[in-house]
Amino acid sequence: MKLLKILGISVVALFLVTLILELTIQDAIYIKVEKTINKPIVTVWKTVALDFGNVSNYNPEIKSSTFDSSLMKGVGTKRHCNTNDGGFLKEEIIEWNENENFKLKLTESSFPMAMIESKFSFQENGDSTKITQEFWYRMKSPMGFLSGLMKGKMKKTLENGLSGLEEHLKTNNN
Repeated sequence: MKLLKILGISVVALFLVTLILELTIQDAIYIKVEKTINKPIVTVWKTVALDFGNVSNYNPEIKSSTFDSSLMKGVGTKRHCNTNDGGFLKEEIIEWNENENFKLKLTESSFPMAMIESKFSFQENGDSTKITQEFWYRMKSPMGFLSGLMKGKMKKTLENGLSGLEEHLKTNNN
């Protein structure tokens, strides 16, 4: 009986700690990655922004992707992505500045994410383009407090996406 009482108190204490962490840690986790690609800005912009629905062509984490709206460019454009691990993401462009940057947000997912936003910025540097991806995310409750623990994996995933883009542009003569 004493063991059950201790176990019960432990479970309640763990629940309260989790709840307190959830209520106090509400900020999104921020990650920034950059890569310079030896292609002109018009080529990189076309592949990432204008071909938004076909991210699976270069991102190794995405098994397949399609446009998910009749709009194919600019604010309101949507895509559906199936990931290699069997999950899915639905995203929508929420900001658009032609040949400069765009921002997207997660609208639906099979993953326990409360929010994801990602901004891609493009800077011309001669015949090369510097692409910067800023990424904000937060896991759903009650796992929100674990968001920070995923930062290393998420950063690696973003870096792999930019490396995949660079390789795609090298091998496809875009």
